[in-house]
Amino acid sequence: MCRLFGLYANRNVDVRFSFYKADESFVKQSCKNLSGWGIAWFDGKRWNIYKEPRPLFQSSRAEELIKQVYGRIVVSHVRKATHGGETMENTHPWLYRGWVFAHNGIIDEKRLLDLLKSEYRDLEGSTDSERFFHLIIQEIDKLGDPIKGIKSAVDKVKYIEFSSLNFIASDGKRLYALRYAAERENYYTLYYTERPGEPPLHKLSEETGQLIEMKFAKGGKAVIIASECMTEENWRPIENKHLVVVGEDLSLKSLDLS
Repeated sequence: MCRLFGLYANRNVDVRFSFYKADESFVKQSCKNLSGWGIAWFDGKRWNIYKEPRPLFQSSRAEELIKQVYGRIVVSHVRKATHGGETMENTHPWLYRGWVFAHNGIIDEKRLLDLLKSEYRDLEGSTDSERFFHLIIQEIDKLGDPIKGIKSAVDKVKYIEFSSLNFIASDGKRLYALRYAAERENYYTLYYTERPGEPPLHKLSEETGQLIEMKFAKGGKAVIIASECMTEENWRPIENKHLVVVGEDLSLKSLDLS
């Protein structure tokens, strides 16, 4: 269907290794997800976003652009279209009311639209994913709290036919990752790893170890969340029906939304 990538660091970092050099790089993952790609990054002041309705590995701009991406928070997505054509408007992630969002799964888009109030129907495209995103923002605005809003949106969608609600999202303060699969739990996965972390650097491949040592030698830290275990680092699975929240201090909190 699609693959997700998110990062939260304690300072602006680049993602060239994850996109082009990692064992399960995002470019490699795009070879099976041909309907588009996008990336959003928060540099501490504002969101930047770039999207293309073509495969990442075929993009003539991607490699040069990724060299220029420096952010504390990054959300990226490679798409395999199910609902909505291969257009810019249907390409993830979206930026809406200060939030960015990318999703992996299929949801009944007509019933999703029925859950949206008129002021939240200002959609760019025609995907179920964007409608789910607007529902989440609607519930956050109503309840005044991101976690309560996400839970409320999930509770509403529980009664709609869906395959997965997996998403990565951020408001520029925290990073949110939901794994909520109704089927194919071995496909609708999310994992996270912390840098620096276990195993010790000398147990990693030379390239991965050198990269992490160089990036984080001066107190740098990061949490990475992805659909795949991208390197030989210690990746931990996010439990199904759980929301992981990465705070501004890079602490992780896991909440059961079942």
